[in-house]
Amino acid sequence: MTVPQSATKPASDRTHRLRTLMTQAGISSFRELSRRAAVSQWQIRQLRTGPLSNLRWGVLCQLSQALNLNPSQLIAALESEPKPPAVQPNPSELEEAELGDGESLKQEYQRLQAQLNQQSSQLQQDFQRESLERLESFLRFWYTAAARVQQNPQLPAKNILPLIRPLEQLLDDWGLIPIGDVDAIVPYNPQQHQLKQGTANPGDRVRITHRGYYHGDCLLWRAQVDPIPDSNEQGHT
Repeated sequence: MTVPQSATKPASDRTHRLRTLMTQAGISSFRELSRRAAVSQWQIRQLRTGPLSNLRWGVLCQLSQALNLNPSQLIAALESEPKPPAVQPNPSELEEAELGDGESLKQEYQRLQAQLNQQSSQLQQDFQRESLERLESFLRFWYTAAARVQQNPQLPAKNILPLIRPLEQLLDDWGLIPIGDVDAIVPYNPQQHQLKQGTANPGDRVRITHRGYYHGDCLLWRAQVDPIPDSNEQGHT
């Protein structure tokens, strides 16, 4: 049976709405949106033309952040029907129309709200389930390894480091970008580094003690660093 045209939602409808959201966020192209959100071009196409339920919750969170929205706002903006052109009502029919339309709008709002809540809950459950599946080896073996270390403090730490690789891979797939490596000596950049003690000028050598992170283009935490005393200063002390 052919689906009536009125029951289908053309892909161009959602593409137009997405472009509107991109314009509001200062994003000029789908490629730029893909880069800012740290998602693939395929996921952008899915957002434009496919069922939103096929997108992982984490991907929706990244896209929402790039568009300066939360996931529920993004879903609502993409799934809402476009507003029809404004018309001037007949004054004699205005009061009667308002009574009927008010109740209809209330029911439609409640229906859409329930639908969005259900979609949001399902997407979050799918995201959690997928993440747990990818972390299975970490969850199954990490705490056993930690217990063995407590029983035998001489156990080499390098033996348990491979257990965190699934976690590192998951964070990498989410678009988490580390700022430097621990103990790396780098030029001080106040935008990326936070001094734990002392003072430093931009460009001075510092040592990274704790990693910082970006999520796509968004800075989450600056790397913590310690200043490295100048050799001349050390000679005078």
